[in-house]
Amino acid sequence: MINDFEELRQAKAQCLDDLRTHLPDYANRLNSIDPRLMAYVEDAISNDGSHANLYELLGIRKEMRLMDSYPLDPERVKRSLRAIEGQWANGRHVKGGLKFSTPRGSQHVRLMPFQAWLIFEIYAFKVDVPMEREWHEGDMLLPTEWVKDGWVWDTRRLTQEAHWFLTRKSGKTELGGAVDFTEVCFLGDVNGQALICTNSSEQSQIAYKAIREFAMQVDPTCSNRMGGKYFRMTRNGLNWQPGHPMKGEIKCMAAGKTSKDGLYASVVHADEHGQAGYVNAHSDMQAAVDTCWGSTGPRREKLLLHTTTAGRIKEGPYKTKIEQVEASLLQELDYPLGQPHRTPDDYWCAFLLQLDKWELTDDLTKLDDPELFKKVNRSIGTTVQPTYYRERLHEAATGTEDTKQEVLTKDFNMWQTGRIQKWITGDRIRPLQVQKRITDCHYQDGWRVFVGLDFSLGDDLYAMVTLGVNYTPSDTMRGRFFADAVAWVLEKTMKESPNRPLYEEWVRQGWLYVCPGEVFDSMLSINQLAAIDDRQDIDIRFFGYDPAQSIQPINQLKAWLQTILQKKNPQATAADIASVIQQMVVPVSQTAMTQNPRIAELESMILDKEPWIEFSMSPLWPWCFGNCTAEVSSSDLRRIVKGGPQPTHKIDLVHALLDALYGFDLAEGRVSE
Repeated sequence: MINDFEELRQAKAQCLDDLRTHLPDYANRLNSIDPRLMAYVEDAISNDGSHANLYELLGIRKEMRLMDSYPLDPERVKRSLRAIEGQWANGRHVKGGLKFSTPRGSQHVRLMPFQAWLIFEIYAFKVDVPMEREWHEGDMLLPTEWVKDGWVWDTRRLTQEAHWFLTRKSGKTELGGAVDFTEVCFLGDVNGQALICTNSSEQSQIAYKAIREFAMQVDPTCSNRMGGKYFRMTRNGLNWQPGHPMKGEIKCMAAGKTSKDGLYASVVHADEHGQAGYVNAHSDMQAAVDTCWGSTGPRREKLLLHTTTAGRIKEGPYKTKIEQVEASLLQELDYPLGQPHRTPDDYWCAFLLQLDKWELTDDLTKLDDPELFKKVNRSIGTTVQPTYYRERLHEAATGTEDTKQEVLTKDFNMWQTGRIQKWITGDRIRPLQVQKRITDCHYQDGWRVFVGLDFSLGDDLYAMVTLGVNYTPSDTMRGRFFADAVAWVLEKTMKESPNRPLYEEWVRQGWLYVCPGEVFDSMLSINQLAAIDDRQDIDIRFFGYDPAQSIQPINQLKAWLQTILQKKNPQATAADIASVIQQMVVPVSQTAMTQNPRIAELESMILDKEPWIEFSMSPLWPWCFGNCTAEVSSSDLRRIVKGGPQPTHKIDLVHALLDALYGFDLAEGRVSE
């Protein structure tokens, strides 16, 4: 995966070059469906892509590849556009379509080019799906197009999932509501069902309000208690009148209140999914989406539509999903244009409006650029005034920290956190460093050792912290805890990192090791542990690790422990040893709920008038602490995060220390697994 900013810039340049080179090959097909599609693409690649981000351009490139790989369905795109906006001629509305809320009241509107592209992405392609059985005489009632070469096939819409990652005031929720309404009431299955999943009942009403307006345009009397000619409406749902041939319905499904009964969705609309976070490792919003999506199983054609902005969280299900989408889009550069090439990810489409990674900043002066405004909102001059973004930046500059975070999140689609607090600085750590290593913490002197492991992601360090705890009774707490650390850096990262001078010095001093190749060899940490264990006087009690990217290293750790424990206890059964290992090797959640108590403990140890923790002389200790800040959630829980987006900031040792401290608390009975 690409992480370096320069590599991302090069990827964008390559994508732009591909689009410019191959666009003429697709122009006629796009124009034959709707000229706005070409208008959108040409605008996105204009001015050297200054108002389109890398992932938006990769999304366009993906649609072009799909045009080479799957049959187009122009009529379905046109039919969907007509259902939403009606028929237009010479710039005037002729008939049909839905009215949208505008400053001049409810009106028929012509969709903007980027909105036409959103509809195109969902409906443009079809795919033949084998039904895995031969055709028989009893299948005479099947449509003839379902039978090919003596086998039963079904032709379906390719796209099953759409990601509309847009800023506020871009019309995403209302357009999403239009898709819900037209799919259920006009274009989809006779018994179609749209489920609107949101974080709260209030949020679900925003999308449903637009749907109510659409329904009342078709059936002006449907707001009556008994319903109108076609529809019946309640506060949380809409369906057809009994006896009508159509049986579809639309329901609001707020997080935490989702019934599993009576669900048979054809459309699942996850609105503001980006606001969903984890509480005790669980997300009510994600659970609601999963429940609703699980009900789509029998549908031939189904759609999961995400309409969201970024959230004020760093750990949430949709944040993770967006990162997966971005990683998949980057792979598009490896696929050729102009020839068929299908992938397992062709079932989803994405339209991500955000700043490029190298432009992310909380310096408001650097965001005051009309090209950046357009990069995050294609509706400027239509749904928002041209002065909107400068006014919002002024409010952020003169308002509170919450105001600033709201602007960065909602108006610039930048993932933000809760409140940020300064934390322990490197200057508070240096006086606590002593000439000592974990191998000096002998079992017979009362020391027990707890290990924390932080595995590398991208260009981060691979860190192993050994926390010694002295259980010998004493009148003073001073020096009862001792933290040592070993870290590794990839050879490739070493060469490219802006931290290279620091890393080279630390390698020379023996505090940092270089791992050859492009991925970390987790046996390096196993060998280090083996060297400690071979001394026979070191008592290691616990291994805590971040579950992310941990399968291989943890399997290797468990295999090593299996060998060691079997050697020390030859009479023990394999089941007994496996049970011991399960208690010794424990994943440690990186959520605020888990970290908050450990953060308070560290503060007591370090900031006490007589500190009761010491650190080895590794220069990485004060450096990593100095790179940390504390993120405070709305529940006043804290977790440790980097002090900024700079690639020079690494905090891996501190995370590993928190994992080791979790093990101590687990042993003391202060937490349970």
